[in-house]
Amino acid sequence: MKLRHLMTAALGALALSCQGPAAVLAQEPGAEASNPHAAITAAHRERALDTLDRRLAHYVMAERTPAIRARLAARREAYRTLTDPEAFRQAINADLLAASGDRHLQVWIEPRSRDEVAAEGPEPTLEQMAAGEARNGWGVREAKVLAGGIGYLDLAYFSGHPDAGAAIDAALAKLAGSKALIIDVRRNGGGGEAALKRLMGHLGAAPMRLEDIQMRRCAPDPADPEGCVQDGSRDVQERYADAVATPAFPTAPVYVLTSGGTFSAAEAVAYALQATGRAMVIGEVTGGGANPSIAMDLGPWFTIIMPIGEARHPETGTNWEGVGVQPDVAVAADRALEEALRRVRA
Repeated sequence: MKLRHLMTAALGALALSCQGPAAVLAQEPGAEASNPHAAITAAHRERALDTLDRRLAHYVMAERTPAIRARLAARREAYRTLTDPEAFRQAINADLLAASGDRHLQVWIEPRSRDEVAAEGPEPTLEQMAAGEARNGWGVREAKVLAGGIGYLDLAYFSGHPDAGAAIDAALAKLAGSKALIIDVRRNGGGGEAALKRLMGHLGAAPMRLEDIQMRRCAPDPADPEGCVQDGSRDVQERYADAVATPAFPTAPVYVLTSGGTFSAAEAVAYALQATGRAMVIGEVTGGGANPSIAMDLGPWFTIIMPIGEARHPETGTNWEGVGVQPDVAVAADRALEEALRRVRA
């Protein structure tokens, strides 16, 4: 949930049909530019494995770390036989999931080497990022009023950009006055909290308490600058929806549509609204990724998404990690909108 959409979108857009490093020798001049992952060598993959082992010191579920490390160590020779970067990544991720049960804990491949990015200059500014977000509608796929005066909001992702709130305000302003609101997150894999907190601020007369985040306390490790030392204690952060001057839907009925692909921040919306009795969730059990995560590099080509906190809702005392949000009305995802409309119009 803390992972910004800007990074999530980049990861989701990777070209994953990569060749092994040996293929570089057979390419014509300039071919490497069209297949940048051909530059990933055995040394890069070995470095990624070494760094991953050290980065696991940051994993919030510290009690699971020994089993994860043991599985990765046992499988290391098998990883070394995988010259295709995507096959390498998928094999690691399958073992990470088997050992941890955590769908946020994943390795990704960068679209280009960090060494190349560093040579090209500084990171994009917030203004430059905003231009890209605007082209994507700030995550708002569709906002319209359906027949019968029913508001429908389809969100592709939750933008983490600081300016995302204005886009949510504008989308809900188009729907204000509707007798009910349907929030469609069936094709939403998560994102950042800026858009999420603003959306939730429009769904109550006062800012609702979304969840408590128990962040792992991690001190620097003098022996390993890429690791950390956890003492088992947690720093608790209470998260609230934005305070909105004029909420668009403070009391009107709300329905949230879900699928098995609904994940992370999108699940947080469904879970919080369901836990407080503010919305009915219709559709399928969601993906089951609750814990806030950050991106950590594993060398110039690989990235690990690392959960560093645990979410806990104040009403339930737990979250949806590993089990997903359970719908109030279980139907196939492609029938969820039809079912929601039937209930609104009944």
